[in-house]
Amino acid sequence: MDRSKIILQNVSLSFVFKIFNMGIVYFTIPFLLQYLGKTNYGIWVTIFSVVNILFFVDAGIANGLKTKLTEALSLNNYKLAKEYISTAYVSIFFISFSFLLIGTFILKNINFASLLNVGTSISNEKLVSIFFVALIFIVSNFILSLYKTLFYSIQKSSIVEFSMFLYQILIFALIYYAVHNLQSSILYVAYFYGASNVIVSIVFNFVFFYKRKQILPSIKSFKKNKIKELMGLSLGFFMIQLCMIIIFTTDNLIISNLLGPDEVTGYDIVLKLFQVITILSIVMLEPFWALFTNAFQKKDYTWIKETLIKLNKVFLLVFVGTVLIVLLTEEIVSIWIGKSFIIENKLTYFMGIFVLVRVYPVMYMFFLNAIGKIKLQVYLYVIGAIINIPLSILFIKYFNLGVSGVILGTICSIFSMTLLLPYQTIKILKQQ
Repeated sequence: MDRSKIILQNVSLSFVFKIFNMGIVYFTIPFLLQYLGKTNYGIWVTIFSVVNILFFVDAGIANGLKTKLTEALSLNNYKLAKEYISTAYVSIFFISFSFLLIGTFILKNINFASLLNVGTSISNEKLVSIFFVALIFIVSNFILSLYKTLFYSIQKSSIVEFSMFLYQILIFALIYYAVHNLQSSILYVAYFYGASNVIVSIVFNFVFFYKRKQILPSIKSFKKNKIKELMGLSLGFFMIQLCMIIIFTTDNLIISNLLGPDEVTGYDIVLKLFQVITILSIVMLEPFWALFTNAFQKKDYTWIKETLIKLNKVFLLVFVGTVLIVLLTEEIVSIWIGKSFIIENKLTYFMGIFVLVRVYPVMYMFFLNAIGKIKLQVYLYVIGAIINIPLSILFIKYFNLGVSGVILGTICSIFSMTLLLPYQTIKILKQQ
């Protein structure tokens, strides 16, 4: 395996598609704001973040499959690979069906108008309808989106980025059409995002298996014992995912509940601006997961060490890019959204710190995930999840930090990983 060639092909292509992808996202947001208005945009972003929680709660199967499938394919064991894939698809199907039942029960028994603090801007009945439509699409795509894990396992992360590029094009086309032809409606937006995601996922599932029929999932290849085998590795990933839900996906809900949906809009705009650094960094690092697994299996520890040193040098570019965005946030938002859109300086500073704290440990996280050493991460994420919401509420209500308090709470929740994950990695490699 020529790892350098794989990295060059995947990272370069992934960067190209991701840049186009983000360009379309940033171009779509002003149109979406124009179509929905500031308050409804905040409501939609909150709803979207809540229902997307399901993508994190797959019992760790996707991450477990990524590692196990890479191992099986590295050994050219297609029978084993087919069993892993079949078991994953069937398991995710039943998990999805369970979520649909649970979600339907929750929708009938919670007052979302009160939870989101929307006042009289939208009725609870309409909110329930929007949540239900979003839930149906998310549950459907929960199964179909496993194609991303399959492509990651064969070191084709650039194809995943291309699929997301097509997804964003569909979204933009539908939002642009809505601005000029449809009455403002959050429900329409829910249909646009959901249908686009499902269509793209179906297409790329077909693309993956068209030339790989020997590992096409089937009921016959579903193996009960493989669930336990996958879950043996995935249980830790599952705990991590549950904690990530609390740390990374509850911000909009907290802001909407305590400060109102209008404040969600400002927070989301700044978050999306800084996501350019986070997303591009993870896109660059994504191919290394499977490559670290392969290298560790073949005891190529020298390559692993040299790669981590190079990635640390690349992080210096991340630092410089983050500082530039912090300094230019006001000008960028003024051109992007409009001069009337005001951003608090302290939110910008805290968001910059968050990006650096979030990105730096990822290179070590991917290595540790690739070799199944995730116990320390589980402990750190559990501690972070326990303190995240109380800290966010404390900073908002008692330190009067407003939306900045939420991101500061997140920084405090994940900071320990920037120190301890590099330490664990160095310790493991010294033992080899």
